[in-house]
Amino acid sequence: MDNRLTWMNTMNNILIISGHPDLEHSTANGRIIERVQTAFPQTVVRRLDTLYPDGTIDAAAEQAALAQADVIVWQFPFYWYSAPALMRSWLEGVLTYGFAYGSSGDKLHGRKLIVSLTAGGSAEGYSKGGYEGFDIEDYFPQFVSTAHLCGMDYQAPVYSYNMAYLPGISSEADLAAIRSRADEHAAQLIERIREALAS
Repeated sequence: MDNRLTWMNTMNNILIISGHPDLEHSTANGRIIERVQTAFPQTVVRRLDTLYPDGTIDAAAEQAALAQADVIVWQFPFYWYSAPALMRSWLEGVLTYGFAYGSSGDKLHGRKLIVSLTAGGSAEGYSKGGYEGFDIEDYFPQFVSTAHLCGMDYQAPVYSYNMAYLPGISSEADLAAIRSRADEHAAQLIERIREALAS
């Protein structure tokens, strides 16, 4: 066997499921994914927006990608206190009985799961006394429970605030600040992936 293929086969496989509905015009999510790919060239990215523009998910293709992964990252912007609709469709269509859960649904057992999201609101807003009324992690039990049901090893999430760029309203300084926060987010995510690979 080719030495390069042998090396590739022994590497820890990282899979990013990108749930941004329009990653091409993303200010933060696209930048975060690019930084992770630079740090881990073996990373496979499944861009749901380009793979499934009509929202019809190919469950078999997605399940095949998941089966090859050691670390799975769900990367998305926080929409209405959850994942965007496209990501929700992916979850419902791919994590099926007999594959992800149930008496024979053990294909994801032991996989490390990292939820990585960007929120438009502020840290102050996502607090008990803030305008959202809850801390941001109060919205995460759905992800923890999904990981538990599927036998995945839920890792500490990575999230960032103040990531909303509004064309025509946000300034160039705002854009620069968002890009800087995206770089900080990516650095945290890279470290979390390293920890997951080492554990």
